[in-house]
Amino acid sequence: MQEYPCISGMKPEPANPFIFGQVLGPSAPFCSRPQLERSIRETVENRQRLVLLGDRRMGKTSLVEHTLADGDSLLVSVDLLGLASVEDFMDRVLARLETVLSSKRPLTKHLPPAMKEALSAVSSLRVELPFVHVEAKPTKASTVMQVMGLLARVSEWKPLTVFFDEFQEIVDRLEDKPAHHLLGVLRGEIQRHDRIAYLFAGSAKDSLTDIFTASGSPFYQSARILEVGSIPREDMARFLTTQFAKGSRTLDETVLAALFTLAGENPNDLQQMAYHLWARSSPGPIGLSELRAAVSTLMAEIGRSGERVVGGATPSQRKMLFALALSEGELEVFGSEFWELAGFKTHQSADQAIKPF
Repeated sequence: MQEYPCISGMKPEPANPFIFGQVLGPSAPFCSRPQLERSIRETVENRQRLVLLGDRRMGKTSLVEHTLADGDSLLVSVDLLGLASVEDFMDRVLARLETVLSSKRPLTKHLPPAMKEALSAVSSLRVELPFVHVEAKPTKASTVMQVMGLLARVSEWKPLTVFFDEFQEIVDRLEDKPAHHLLGVLRGEIQRHDRIAYLFAGSAKDSLTDIFTASGSPFYQSARILEVGSIPREDMARFLTTQFAKGSRTLDETVLAALFTLAGENPNDLQQMAYHLWARSSPGPIGLSELRAAVSTLMAEIGRSGERVVGGATPSQRKMLFALALSEGELEVFGSEFWELAGFKTHQSADQAIKPF
């Protein structure tokens, strides 16, 4: 554990144990989720396919990476958020595979022959396939197959787990034809990979579910779907209490209940609130006064972020943002009354204003 320097003979203060807004690695404090972890491990051990479905900031990525950190399978995590094209997809897969293979390079020894061959193949393929998106020239299926074939080649000397995070971005961000093309090629290749486990995750529930349940989708009924919801309250409360105890801090039931009231059941939001509560408290009992100070700090951060967003927005975008704020819970968002409130005459102009957000 990281510790601050000792001052005047005082016992060192442990570092703030609460982490939010990022993936929790193997060494980070992590609230155990036994049933979900078991399902992921079974999927990997049996080289199967699993979809992790859940809202944003529910900890899906941390769950996968923390659960498989010490496993025998090589984990290749490919984040598809903001996917721009089929070429972009291939580039991300190759880049992550190259990073993972390179991280296994011994510091003082030569690469094992199989790893050296795999790294050489990745580099050669990245040179061979120039990842420049040309709208009028559809990507050939054979190029996607080359990339997926490399995964199969690597799995011949070490079992792989490929984790596609935000997998629904393929259908949400690409045009219909290239999206269907990419999914079709991926399904055809993945079903032949008997030494690779595939995990898919996403926060856009409808589009991700459709990929695996719609009869017209290439991935129809090709993977088991597992819901990733909030961590059971008693488990999260125990985790929070344990982490605060590392700094000799104690929470009474009133403060603990208020934490859940303010942050809800979202693990990331709870960690964020706990982070600020730790920072605004000292060893000993933590009361509501410390909680109020933590909330003030957090709201000031949110306010500054909001000011940056509004300050950089165009007039049309500002109208959209203010309409969202005014109509929350009262009007059907993006309905005709909402457009009128926001001052837009057409759906197209409103769509253009909201797109950057």
